[in-house]
Amino acid sequence: MRAGELSPHPVDRSRRLVEAAFLATMTGQLDQVNRLLADAGQTPDTPTGLVFAATAHLLTHDGGDVDAAYRLLARALDDVGCKATADDWDRLGILYTLLLVSLYTLRPEPWKLLDTAMARFPPEAVTPFRLCYDAYVDPVRRSGAIREGLADAFAELPTDAAPWQIVPLGFAAVAMDALADHRRLLERMIERERDGGAIGMVIPALLLLCQDSYVHGQWDAAERLAQEGLDLAAAYGYRFWEQQLRAVLASGAALRGNADLARSRSEETTTWAAPRGMEVTEGYARSARNLAAIGQGDYEEALAQAARIGPPGAPTPGVPGRWMVLDYVEAAVRTGHLEDARSHVRAAQEAGLARIGPRVELITAGAAAVAADDAAAAGLFEAALALPDACRWPWDYARVRFAYGQWLRRTHDMAGARVQLGAALETFDRIGAALMARRSAAELRATGVSVAPRAAAAPEPLTAQERQIAELAATGLSNKQIGERLFLSHRTVGSHLYRVYPKLGITSRAALRGALEGLSGAPEPDRAPDGPDGKRRNGQPAE
Repeated sequence: MRAGELSPHPVDRSRRLVEAAFLATMTGQLDQVNRLLADAGQTPDTPTGLVFAATAHLLTHDGGDVDAAYRLLARALDDVGCKATADDWDRLGILYTLLLVSLYTLRPEPWKLLDTAMARFPPEAVTPFRLCYDAYVDPVRRSGAIREGLADAFAELPTDAAPWQIVPLGFAAVAMDALADHRRLLERMIERERDGGAIGMVIPALLLLCQDSYVHGQWDAAERLAQEGLDLAAAYGYRFWEQQLRAVLASGAALRGNADLARSRSEETTTWAAPRGMEVTEGYARSARNLAAIGQGDYEEALAQAARIGPPGAPTPGVPGRWMVLDYVEAAVRTGHLEDARSHVRAAQEAGLARIGPRVELITAGAAAVAADDAAAAGLFEAALALPDACRWPWDYARVRFAYGQWLRRTHDMAGARVQLGAALETFDRIGAALMARRSAAELRATGVSVAPRAAAAPEPLTAQERQIAELAATGLSNKQIGERLFLSHRTVGSHLYRVYPKLGITSRAALRGALEGLSGAPEPDRAPDGPDGKRRNGQPAE
Protein backbone atom coordinates (compact mmCIF):
# COMPACT_ATOMS: atom_id res chain seq x y z
CA MET A 1 0.00 0.00 0.00
CA ARG A 2 2.72 2.44 1.06
CA ALA A 3 4.85 1.50 -1.97
CA GLY A 4 2.00 2.45 -4.28
CA GLU A 5 1.43 5.78 -2.59
CA LEU A 6 5.14 6.68 -2.87
CA SER A 7 5.61 5.56 -6.49
CA PRO A 8 6.67 8.61 -8.55
CA HIS A 9 5.32 7.34 -11.88
CA PRO A 10 1.54 7.33 -12.36
CA VAL A 11 1.56 3.95 -14.10
CA ASP A 12 3.49 2.25 -11.29
CA ARG A 13 1.44 4.03 -8.66
CA SER A 14 -1.85 2.95 -10.21
CA ARG A 15 -0.77 -0.67 -10.60
CA ARG A 16 0.56 -0.95 -7.05
CA LEU A 17 -2.50 0.64 -5.49
CA VAL A 18 -4.78 -1.73 -7.40
CA GLU A 19 -2.70 -4.67 -6.18
CA ALA A 20 -2.87 -3.24 -2.66
CA ALA A 21 -6.67 -2.99 -2.96
CA PHE A 22 -6.92 -6.64 -3.94
CA LEU A 23 -4.62 -7.71 -1.11
CA ALA A 24 -6.72 -5.63 1.29
CA THR A 25 -9.72 -7.83 0.51
CA MET A 26 -7.71 -10.80 1.77
CA THR A 27 -6.05 -9.18 4.79
CA GLY A 28 -9.01 -7.86 6.74
CA GLN A 29 -8.88 -4.32 5.37
CA LEU A 30 -12.17 -4.23 3.50
CA ASP A 31 -12.71 -0.64 4.61
CA GLN A 32 -9.64 0.41 2.60
CA VAL A 33 -10.54 -1.16 -0.75
CA ASN A 34 -12.69 1.58 -2.23
CA ARG A 35 -10.25 4.30 -1.16
CA LEU A 36 -7.29 2.48 -2.70
CA LEU A 37 -9.13 1.90 -5.96
CA ALA A 38 -10.17 5.55 -6.10
CA ASP A 39 -6.59 6.68 -5.40
CA ALA A 40 -5.30 4.34 -8.11
CA GLY A 41 -7.22 6.18 -10.80
CA GLN A 42 -6.92 4.97 -14.39
CA THR A 43 -3.94 4.80 -16.69
CA PRO A 44 -3.60 2.85 -19.94
CA ASP A 45 -1.70 0.17 -18.01
CA THR A 46 -3.95 -0.05 -14.96
CA PRO A 47 -4.76 -3.75 -14.37
CA THR A 48 -8.52 -3.32 -14.77
CA GLY A 49 -9.06 -7.05 -14.39
CA LEU A 50 -7.70 -6.81 -10.88
CA VAL A 51 -9.86 -3.74 -10.25
CA PHE A 52 -12.91 -5.80 -11.17
CA ALA A 53 -11.69 -8.71 -9.03
CA ALA A 54 -11.06 -6.51 -5.97
CA THR A 55 -14.50 -4.94 -6.34
CA ALA A 56 -16.11 -8.36 -6.79
CA HIS A 57 -14.37 -9.65 -3.67
CA LEU A 58 -15.61 -6.64 -1.71
CA LEU A 59 -19.17 -7.06 -3.02
CA THR A 60 -19.13 -10.72 -2.01
CA HIS A 61 -17.70 -10.29 1.47
CA ASP A 62 -19.25 -7.01 2.53
CA GLY A 63 -22.77 -7.42 1.16
CA GLY A 64 -23.12 -10.91 -0.27
CA ASP A 65 -23.94 -9.53 -3.72
CA VAL A 66 -22.84 -12.63 -5.61
CA ASP A 67 -24.71 -11.72 -8.82
CA ALA A 68 -22.87 -8.43 -9.21
CA ALA A 69 -19.62 -10.14 -8.22
CA TYR A 70 -20.13 -12.79 -10.90
CA ARG A 71 -20.66 -10.16 -13.61
CA LEU A 72 -17.52 -8.29 -12.56
CA LEU A 73 -15.46 -11.48 -12.50
CA ALA A 74 -16.58 -12.30 -16.04
CA ARG A 75 -15.31 -8.86 -17.11
CA ALA A 76 -12.10 -9.37 -15.11
CA LEU A 77 -11.34 -12.61 -16.95
CA ASP A 78 -12.00 -10.95 -20.30
CA ASP A 79 -9.57 -8.20 -19.35
CA VAL A 80 -6.64 -10.35 -18.20
CA GLY A 81 -6.34 -12.20 -21.49
CA CYS A 82 -6.28 -15.78 -22.60
CA LYS A 83 -3.23 -17.37 -21.05
CA ALA A 84 -1.68 -17.20 -17.61
CA THR A 85 1.20 -18.73 -15.72
CA ALA A 86 1.47 -20.28 -12.30
CA ASP A 87 3.07 -17.04 -11.06
CA ASP A 88 0.08 -14.85 -11.93
CA TRP A 89 -1.13 -14.53 -8.35
CA ASP A 90 -3.59 -11.79 -9.33
CA ARG A 91 -5.34 -14.10 -11.79
CA LEU A 92 -5.35 -16.89 -9.25
CA GLY A 93 -6.99 -14.40 -6.92
CA ILE A 94 -9.73 -13.95 -9.50
CA LEU A 95 -10.20 -17.73 -9.56
CA TYR A 96 -10.52 -17.80 -5.77
CA THR A 97 -13.19 -15.11 -5.72
CA LEU A 98 -15.06 -16.89 -8.50
CA LEU A 99 -14.83 -20.13 -6.53
CA LEU A 100 -16.53 -18.50 -3.53
CA VAL A 101 -19.35 -17.22 -5.72
CA SER A 102 -19.76 -20.71 -7.18
CA LEU A 103 -19.70 -22.53 -3.83
CA TYR A 104 -22.68 -20.73 -2.35
CA THR A 105 -25.10 -20.59 -5.27
CA LEU A 106 -26.80 -23.42 -7.12
CA ARG A 107 -26.61 -21.70 -10.48
CA PRO A 108 -24.37 -23.43 -13.04
CA GLU A 109 -23.04 -20.26 -14.70
CA PRO A 110 -20.33 -19.41 -12.10
CA TRP A 111 -19.05 -23.00 -12.20
CA LYS A 112 -18.93 -22.90 -16.01
CA LEU A 113 -17.00 -19.63 -15.89
CA LEU A 114 -14.58 -21.12 -13.36
CA ASP A 115 -14.05 -24.13 -15.64
CA THR A 116 -13.33 -21.81 -18.57
CA ALA A 117 -10.97 -19.71 -16.49
CA MET A 118 -8.99 -22.70 -15.21
CA ALA A 119 -8.32 -23.77 -18.79
CA ARG A 120 -6.15 -20.66 -19.19
CA PHE A 121 -3.64 -21.92 -16.66
CA PRO A 122 -1.21 -24.82 -16.70
CA PRO A 123 -3.08 -27.74 -15.04
CA GLU A 124 -0.60 -27.96 -12.17
CA ALA A 125 -1.21 -24.30 -11.28
CA VAL A 126 -4.92 -24.80 -10.64
CA THR A 127 -4.99 -28.25 -9.01
CA PRO A 128 -6.75 -27.01 -5.82
CA PHE A 129 -9.45 -25.29 -7.89
CA ARG A 130 -9.89 -28.25 -10.23
CA LEU A 131 -10.31 -30.67 -7.33
CA CYS A 132 -12.83 -28.34 -5.71
CA TYR A 133 -14.72 -28.02 -9.00
CA ASP A 134 -14.93 -31.80 -9.36
CA ALA A 135 -15.94 -32.31 -5.72
CA TYR A 136 -18.96 -30.04 -6.13
CA VAL A 137 -19.88 -30.44 -9.80
CA ASP A 138 -19.02 -34.08 -10.57
CA PRO A 139 -18.54 -35.88 -7.22
CA VAL A 140 -20.08 -39.24 -8.18
CA ARG A 141 -18.34 -39.98 -11.45
CA ARG A 142 -14.96 -38.63 -10.32
CA SER A 143 -15.03 -39.60 -6.64
CA GLY A 144 -12.04 -41.93 -6.81
CA ALA A 145 -9.90 -39.45 -8.74
CA ILE A 146 -10.90 -36.64 -6.38
CA ARG A 147 -9.90 -38.61 -3.29
CA GLU A 148 -6.60 -39.67 -4.80
CA GLY A 149 -5.98 -36.15 -6.03
CA LEU A 150 -6.69 -34.65 -2.62
CA ALA A 151 -4.28 -37.04 -0.90
CA ASP A 152 -1.54 -36.20 -3.40
CA ALA A 153 -2.21 -32.45 -3.36
CA PHE A 154 -2.15 -32.20 0.44
CA ALA A 155 0.99 -34.35 0.58
CA GLU A 156 2.77 -32.10 -1.92
CA LEU A 157 1.98 -28.82 -0.19
CA PRO A 158 5.06 -27.04 1.14
CA THR A 159 5.07 -26.17 4.83
CA ASP A 160 4.56 -22.50 3.94
CA ALA A 161 1.92 -23.10 1.29
CA ALA A 162 -0.06 -20.03 0.28
CA PRO A 163 -3.57 -19.82 1.75
CA TRP A 164 -5.14 -19.84 -1.72
CA GLN A 165 -3.56 -23.28 -2.25
CA ILE A 166 -4.89 -24.71 1.03
CA VAL A 167 -8.41 -23.32 1.38
CA PRO A 168 -9.81 -24.64 -1.95
CA LEU A 169 -8.40 -28.06 -1.07
CA GLY A 170 -10.16 -27.76 2.29
CA PHE A 171 -13.49 -27.04 0.61
CA ALA A 172 -13.02 -30.05 -1.66
CA ALA A 173 -12.08 -32.29 1.26
CA VAL A 174 -15.11 -31.23 3.35
CA ALA A 175 -17.41 -31.89 0.39
CA MET A 176 -15.98 -35.42 0.15
CA ASP A 177 -15.90 -35.96 3.95
CA ALA A 178 -12.13 -36.34 3.68
CA LEU A 179 -10.66 -33.48 5.69
CA ALA A 180 -9.89 -35.38 8.91
CA ASP A 181 -6.47 -36.59 7.76
CA HIS A 182 -5.37 -33.13 6.61
CA ARG A 183 -6.54 -30.84 9.39
CA ARG A 184 -3.05 -29.99 10.56
CA LEU A 185 -2.26 -28.21 7.29
CA LEU A 186 -5.20 -25.85 7.76
CA GLU A 187 -4.39 -25.36 11.44
CA ARG A 188 -0.80 -24.44 10.57
CA MET A 189 -1.99 -21.88 8.00
CA ILE A 190 -4.39 -20.37 10.56
CA GLU A 191 -1.59 -20.06 13.13
CA ARG A 192 0.60 -18.33 10.56
CA GLU A 193 -1.99 -15.94 9.12
CA ARG A 194 -4.39 -15.03 11.94
CA ASP A 195 -2.22 -12.13 13.20
CA GLY A 196 -1.83 -9.59 10.43
CA GLY A 197 -1.99 -12.08 7.56
CA ALA A 198 -4.66 -13.36 5.23
CA ILE A 199 -7.63 -12.99 7.59
CA GLY A 200 -9.98 -13.49 4.64
CA MET A 201 -8.56 -17.02 4.30
CA VAL A 202 -8.30 -17.78 8.02
CA ILE A 203 -12.06 -17.42 8.52
CA PRO A 204 -13.11 -20.01 5.90
CA ALA A 205 -10.38 -22.34 7.16
CA LEU A 206 -11.95 -22.14 10.63
CA LEU A 207 -15.36 -22.83 9.07
CA LEU A 208 -14.03 -25.93 7.31
CA LEU A 209 -12.40 -27.30 10.47
CA CYS A 210 -15.65 -26.62 12.33
CA GLN A 211 -17.70 -28.60 9.80
CA ASP A 212 -15.26 -31.50 9.96
CA SER A 213 -15.40 -31.50 13.77
CA TYR A 214 -19.19 -31.63 13.74
CA VAL A 215 -19.42 -34.69 11.48
CA HIS A 216 -16.88 -36.53 13.66
CA GLY A 217 -18.83 -35.84 16.86
CA GLN A 218 -16.37 -33.29 18.28
CA TRP A 219 -19.02 -30.68 18.91
CA ASP A 220 -17.30 -28.63 21.61
CA ALA A 221 -14.28 -28.17 19.34
CA ALA A 222 -16.57 -27.34 16.41
CA GLU A 223 -18.27 -24.57 18.34
CA ARG A 224 -14.97 -23.08 19.53
CA LEU A 225 -13.75 -22.96 15.93
CA ALA A 226 -17.00 -21.46 14.69
CA GLN A 227 -17.00 -18.82 17.40
CA GLU A 228 -13.41 -17.83 16.64
CA GLY A 229 -14.34 -17.49 12.98
CA LEU A 230 -17.46 -15.52 13.84
CA ASP A 231 -15.51 -13.14 16.06
CA LEU A 232 -12.98 -12.50 13.30
CA ALA A 233 -15.67 -12.09 10.67
CA ALA A 234 -17.50 -9.57 12.84
CA ALA A 235 -14.35 -7.66 13.75
CA TYR A 236 -13.09 -7.35 10.16
CA GLY A 237 -16.42 -6.92 8.38
CA TYR A 238 -16.58 -10.22 6.47
CA ARG A 239 -20.38 -10.43 6.48
CA PHE A 240 -20.32 -13.24 3.91
CA TRP A 241 -18.40 -15.57 6.22
CA GLU A 242 -20.40 -14.34 9.21
CA GLN A 243 -23.56 -15.72 7.66
CA GLN A 244 -21.99 -19.04 6.63
CA LEU A 245 -20.79 -19.52 10.21
CA ARG A 246 -24.19 -18.60 11.61
CA ALA A 247 -25.79 -21.25 9.40
CA VAL A 248 -23.38 -23.89 10.70
CA LEU A 249 -23.98 -22.80 14.29
CA ALA A 250 -27.73 -23.10 13.65
CA SER A 251 -27.15 -26.77 12.81
CA GLY A 252 -24.99 -27.06 15.92
CA ALA A 253 -27.84 -25.77 18.07
CA ALA A 254 -30.18 -28.28 16.42
CA LEU A 255 -27.77 -31.15 17.02
CA ARG A 256 -27.50 -30.11 20.66
CA GLY A 257 -31.27 -30.18 20.97
CA ASN A 258 -31.84 -26.42 21.26
CA ALA A 259 -34.61 -26.30 18.68
CA ASP A 260 -35.70 -22.71 19.38
CA LEU A 261 -32.19 -21.36 18.98
CA ALA A 262 -31.66 -23.44 15.83
CA ARG A 263 -34.83 -22.04 14.25
CA SER A 264 -33.97 -18.49 15.27
CA ARG A 265 -30.49 -18.73 13.79
CA SER A 266 -31.80 -20.47 10.68
CA GLU A 267 -34.42 -17.81 10.02
CA GLU A 268 -31.81 -15.08 10.45
CA THR A 269 -29.55 -16.71 7.87
CA THR A 270 -32.39 -17.47 5.46
CA THR A 271 -33.58 -13.86 5.62
CA TRP A 272 -30.08 -12.74 4.60
CA ALA A 273 -29.32 -15.42 2.02
CA ALA A 274 -32.59 -15.85 0.11
CA PRO A 275 -32.82 -12.39 -1.52
CA ARG A 276 -29.15 -12.63 -2.50
CA GLY A 277 -29.61 -15.89 -4.39
CA MET A 278 -27.25 -17.78 -2.07
CA GLU A 279 -29.10 -21.07 -2.30
CA VAL A 280 -26.40 -23.19 -0.66
CA THR A 281 -26.28 -20.93 2.40
CA GLU A 282 -30.06 -21.12 2.54
CA GLY A 283 -29.82 -24.90 2.21
CA TYR A 284 -27.55 -25.12 5.25
CA ALA A 285 -30.01 -22.96 7.20
CA ARG A 286 -32.93 -25.21 6.21
CA SER A 287 -30.86 -28.25 7.16
CA ALA A 288 -30.64 -26.81 10.68
CA ARG A 289 -34.42 -26.52 10.87
CA ASN A 290 -34.72 -30.07 9.60
CA LEU A 291 -32.38 -31.33 12.33
CA ALA A 292 -34.25 -29.37 14.99
CA ALA A 293 -37.53 -30.95 13.87
CA ILE A 294 -36.02 -34.46 13.84
CA GLY A 295 -34.81 -34.00 17.41
CA GLN A 296 -38.34 -33.10 18.48
CA GLY A 297 -39.94 -35.90 16.46
CA ASP A 298 -41.78 -33.30 14.31
CA TYR A 299 -41.49 -35.19 11.04
CA GLU A 300 -43.97 -33.02 9.13
CA GLU A 301 -41.68 -30.02 9.59
CA ALA A 302 -38.59 -32.15 8.97
CA LEU A 303 -40.06 -33.34 5.66
CA ALA A 304 -40.97 -29.82 4.58
CA GLN A 305 -37.44 -28.55 5.18
CA ALA A 306 -35.70 -31.54 3.61
CA ALA A 307 -37.91 -31.33 0.51
CA ARG A 308 -36.79 -27.72 -0.03
CA ILE A 309 -33.17 -28.92 -0.31
CA GLY A 310 -33.56 -32.20 -2.21
CA PRO A 311 -36.91 -32.51 -4.03
CA PRO A 312 -38.89 -35.76 -3.58
CA GLY A 313 -37.55 -38.49 -5.81
CA ALA A 314 -34.61 -36.36 -6.93
CA PRO A 315 -31.88 -36.34 -4.27
CA THR A 316 -29.12 -33.97 -5.25
CA PRO A 317 -25.41 -34.81 -5.15
CA GLY A 318 -24.82 -31.15 -4.33
CA VAL A 319 -24.08 -29.62 -0.94
CA PRO A 320 -25.73 -30.01 1.53
CA GLY A 321 -28.20 -32.27 -0.32
CA ARG A 322 -25.79 -35.22 -0.57
CA TRP A 323 -25.94 -35.58 3.22
CA MET A 324 -29.74 -35.34 3.54
CA VAL A 325 -31.09 -38.51 1.92
CA LEU A 326 -31.80 -40.13 5.30
CA ASP A 327 -33.37 -36.90 6.57
CA TYR A 328 -35.91 -36.90 3.76
CA VAL A 329 -36.57 -40.63 3.76
CA GLU A 330 -37.04 -40.94 7.53
CA ALA A 331 -39.42 -37.98 7.61
CA ALA A 332 -41.39 -39.32 4.63
CA VAL A 333 -41.77 -42.75 6.22
CA ARG A 334 -42.83 -41.32 9.60
CA THR A 335 -45.49 -39.15 7.94
CA GLY A 336 -46.99 -41.95 5.86
CA HIS A 337 -45.36 -41.11 2.52
CA LEU A 338 -43.76 -44.52 2.12
CA GLU A 339 -43.76 -44.59 -1.69
CA ASP A 340 -42.14 -41.15 -1.83
CA ALA A 341 -39.47 -42.45 0.56
CA ARG A 342 -38.77 -45.51 -1.57
CA SER A 343 -38.70 -43.45 -4.75
CA HIS A 344 -36.12 -41.18 -3.09
CA VAL A 345 -33.97 -44.18 -2.13
CA ARG A 346 -34.15 -45.62 -5.66
CA ALA A 347 -33.15 -42.29 -7.16
CA ALA A 348 -30.17 -42.00 -4.78
CA GLN A 349 -29.07 -45.53 -5.66
CA GLU A 350 -29.46 -44.99 -9.40
CA ALA A 351 -27.50 -41.74 -9.17
CA GLY A 352 -24.71 -43.60 -7.35
CA LEU A 353 -24.56 -41.13 -4.46
CA ALA A 354 -22.94 -43.75 -2.22
CA ARG A 355 -19.82 -43.55 -4.40
CA ILE A 356 -19.15 -40.03 -3.13
CA GLY A 357 -17.66 -41.41 0.07
CA PRO A 358 -18.16 -43.54 3.18
CA ARG A 359 -20.34 -41.07 5.07
CA VAL A 360 -22.76 -40.65 2.16
CA GLU A 361 -22.69 -44.43 1.71
CA LEU A 362 -23.76 -44.88 5.36
CA ILE A 363 -26.50 -42.28 5.00
CA THR A 364 -27.96 -43.78 1.82
CA ALA A 365 -27.70 -47.34 3.18
CA GLY A 366 -29.49 -46.25 6.35
CA ALA A 367 -32.19 -44.57 4.27
CA ALA A 368 -32.72 -47.79 2.28
CA ALA A 369 -33.19 -49.72 5.53
CA VAL A 370 -35.66 -47.19 6.94
CA ALA A 371 -37.79 -47.33 3.76
CA ALA A 372 -37.66 -51.13 3.36
CA ASP A 373 -40.46 -53.57 4.07
CA ASP A 374 -40.20 -55.77 7.16
CA ALA A 375 -38.83 -58.72 5.21
CA ALA A 376 -35.75 -56.80 4.08
CA ALA A 377 -35.24 -54.19 6.79
CA ALA A 378 -33.11 -56.18 9.25
CA GLY A 379 -30.58 -57.23 6.62
CA LEU A 380 -30.32 -53.67 5.28
CA PHE A 381 -29.84 -52.18 8.74
CA GLU A 382 -27.13 -54.73 9.53
CA ALA A 383 -25.42 -54.03 6.20
CA ALA A 384 -25.47 -50.27 6.82
CA LEU A 385 -23.98 -50.59 10.29
CA ALA A 386 -21.32 -53.02 9.04
CA LEU A 387 -19.95 -50.60 6.42
CA PRO A 388 -16.22 -49.94 6.82
CA ASP A 389 -15.51 -46.98 9.11
CA ALA A 390 -19.23 -46.32 9.61
CA CYS A 391 -18.63 -45.47 13.26
CA ARG A 392 -16.37 -42.58 12.23
CA TRP A 393 -19.56 -40.57 11.74
CA PRO A 394 -21.11 -40.89 15.21
CA TRP A 395 -24.22 -38.75 14.64
CA ASP A 396 -25.19 -40.54 11.43
CA TYR A 397 -24.23 -43.95 12.82
CA ALA A 398 -26.28 -43.44 15.99
CA ARG A 399 -29.28 -42.28 13.96
CA VAL A 400 -29.21 -45.51 11.97
CA ARG A 401 -28.93 -47.54 15.19
CA PHE A 402 -31.82 -45.58 16.70
CA ALA A 403 -34.01 -46.25 13.64
CA TYR A 404 -33.02 -49.93 13.74
CA GLY A 405 -33.90 -50.12 17.42
CA GLN A 406 -37.30 -48.55 16.75
CA TRP A 407 -37.98 -51.10 14.02
CA LEU A 408 -36.89 -54.00 16.24
CA ARG A 409 -39.17 -52.83 19.04
CA ARG A 410 -42.08 -52.47 16.63
CA THR A 411 -41.49 -56.02 15.40
CA HIS A 412 -41.31 -57.25 19.03
CA ASP A 413 -37.61 -58.15 19.09
CA MET A 414 -37.08 -56.52 22.47
CA ALA A 415 -33.64 -58.00 23.09
CA GLY A 416 -32.31 -56.71 19.77
CA ALA A 417 -34.00 -53.34 20.28
CA ARG A 418 -32.29 -52.92 23.63
CA VAL A 419 -28.87 -53.47 22.05
CA GLN A 420 -29.40 -50.91 19.29
CA LEU A 421 -31.21 -48.31 21.39
CA GLY A 422 -28.69 -48.63 24.20
CA ALA A 423 -25.81 -48.07 21.79
CA ALA A 424 -27.60 -45.10 20.20
CA LEU A 425 -28.26 -43.59 23.63
CA GLU A 426 -24.60 -43.94 24.63
CA THR A 427 -23.43 -42.19 21.46
CA PHE A 428 -26.00 -39.40 21.61
CA ASP A 429 -25.10 -38.79 25.24
CA ARG A 430 -21.38 -38.78 24.50
CA ILE A 431 -21.52 -36.28 21.65
CA GLY A 432 -24.11 -34.04 23.30
CA ALA A 433 -27.26 -34.73 21.23
CA ALA A 434 -29.65 -34.02 24.09
CA LEU A 435 -33.04 -34.45 22.38
CA MET A 436 -32.04 -37.60 20.52
CA ALA A 437 -30.62 -39.02 23.75
CA ARG A 438 -33.95 -38.31 25.41
CA ARG A 439 -35.85 -40.01 22.60
CA SER A 440 -33.51 -43.03 22.75
CA ALA A 441 -34.04 -43.30 26.50
CA ALA A 442 -37.82 -43.20 26.05
CA GLU A 443 -37.65 -45.95 23.41
CA LEU A 444 -35.39 -48.01 25.66
CA ARG A 445 -37.81 -47.70 28.57
CA ALA A 446 -40.56 -48.97 26.28
CA THR A 447 -38.56 -52.20 25.89
CA GLY A 448 -38.64 -52.69 29.66
CA VAL A 449 -35.21 -51.25 30.52
CA SER A 450 -35.02 -48.80 33.40
CA VAL A 451 -33.08 -45.74 32.30
CA ALA A 452 -32.18 -43.17 34.92
CA PRO A 453 -32.74 -39.60 33.75
CA ARG A 454 -29.51 -37.78 32.94
CA ALA A 455 -28.75 -34.64 34.85
CA ALA A 456 -28.77 -31.63 32.59
CA ALA A 457 -25.32 -30.24 31.87
CA ALA A 458 -24.52 -27.05 33.74
CA PRO A 459 -24.80 -24.05 31.45
CA GLU A 460 -21.54 -22.44 30.43
CA PRO A 461 -21.04 -19.23 32.46
CA LEU A 462 -20.86 -15.82 30.83
CA THR A 463 -17.48 -14.15 30.65
CA ALA A 464 -17.15 -10.73 32.28
CA GLN A 465 -17.38 -8.96 28.93
CA GLU A 466 -20.32 -11.07 27.77
CA ARG A 467 -22.17 -10.24 30.99
CA GLN A 468 -21.40 -6.54 30.58
CA ILE A 469 -22.66 -6.49 27.01
CA ALA A 470 -25.75 -8.52 27.90
CA GLU A 471 -26.62 -6.13 30.75
CA LEU A 472 -26.33 -3.12 28.48
CA ALA A 473 -28.37 -4.79 25.73
CA ALA A 474 -31.07 -5.65 28.27
CA THR A 475 -31.51 -1.92 28.98
CA GLY A 476 -32.47 -1.36 25.35
CA LEU A 477 -29.18 0.01 24.00
CA SER A 478 -28.36 -0.84 20.38
CA ASN A 479 -25.21 -2.71 19.39
CA LYS A 480 -23.76 0.56 18.11
CA GLN A 481 -24.45 2.33 21.40
CA ILE A 482 -22.95 -0.53 23.39
CA GLY A 483 -19.90 -0.52 21.14
CA GLU A 484 -19.37 3.20 21.66
CA ARG A 485 -19.44 2.73 25.43
CA LEU A 486 -17.07 -0.22 25.45
CA PHE A 487 -14.81 0.83 22.57
CA LEU A 488 -15.87 -2.15 20.45
CA SER A 489 -17.25 -2.37 16.93
CA HIS A 490 -20.99 -2.99 16.68
CA ARG A 491 -20.20 -6.26 14.86
CA THR A 492 -18.09 -7.45 17.77
CA VAL A 493 -20.93 -6.61 20.14
CA GLY A 494 -23.31 -8.62 17.95
CA SER A 495 -20.92 -11.55 17.94
CA HIS A 496 -20.75 -11.54 21.75
CA LEU A 497 -24.54 -11.45 22.02
CA TYR A 498 -24.76 -14.31 19.56
CA ARG A 499 -22.63 -16.34 21.97
CA VAL A 500 -24.62 -15.19 25.02
CA TYR A 501 -28.05 -16.39 23.86
CA PRO A 502 -27.39 -20.15 23.98
CA LYS A 503 -25.57 -19.79 27.29
CA LEU A 504 -28.69 -18.18 28.76
CA GLY A 505 -31.05 -20.57 27.00
CA ILE A 506 -32.81 -17.80 25.06
CA THR A 507 -33.18 -16.92 21.40
CA SER A 508 -33.78 -13.18 21.33
CA ARG A 509 -32.75 -9.84 22.80
CA ALA A 510 -36.20 -9.40 24.33
CA ALA A 511 -35.57 -12.30 26.71
CA LEU A 512 -32.25 -10.96 28.05
CA ARG A 513 -33.60 -9.09 31.07
CA GLY A 514 -35.52 -12.06 32.45
CA ALA A 515 -32.63 -14.45 31.82
CA LEU A 516 -30.13 -12.18 33.55
CA GLU A 517 -32.42 -11.68 36.53
CA GLY A 518 -32.55 -15.46 36.85
CA LEU A 519 -28.79 -15.70 37.35
CA SER A 520 -28.14 -16.00 41.05
CA GLY A 521 -25.49 -13.82 42.61
CA ALA A 522 -24.67 -12.16 39.32
CA PRO A 523 -22.23 -9.27 39.61
CA GLU A 524 -22.97 -5.86 38.23
CA PRO A 525 -21.40 -5.18 34.83
CA ASP A 526 -17.97 -3.66 34.85
CA ARG A 527 -18.02 0.09 34.34
CA ALA A 528 -15.88 1.98 31.93
CA PRO A 529 -12.86 3.54 33.64
CA ASP A 530 -12.96 7.14 34.79
CA GLY A 531 -11.50 9.79 32.56
CA PRO A 532 -9.21 12.56 33.86
CA ASP A 533 -12.19 14.91 34.25
CA GLY A 534 -13.90 12.62 36.74
CA LYS A 535 -16.49 11.47 34.23
CA ARG A 536 -16.99 8.04 32.85
CA ARG A 537 -15.49 7.55 29.42
CA ASN A 538 -18.90 6.49 28.18
CA GLY A 539 -20.19 9.95 29.01
CA GLN A 540 -21.84 9.04 32.33
CA PRO A 541 -20.95 10.95 35.53
CA ALA A 542 -18.68 9.31 38.07
CA GLU A 543 -20.27 8.21 41.30
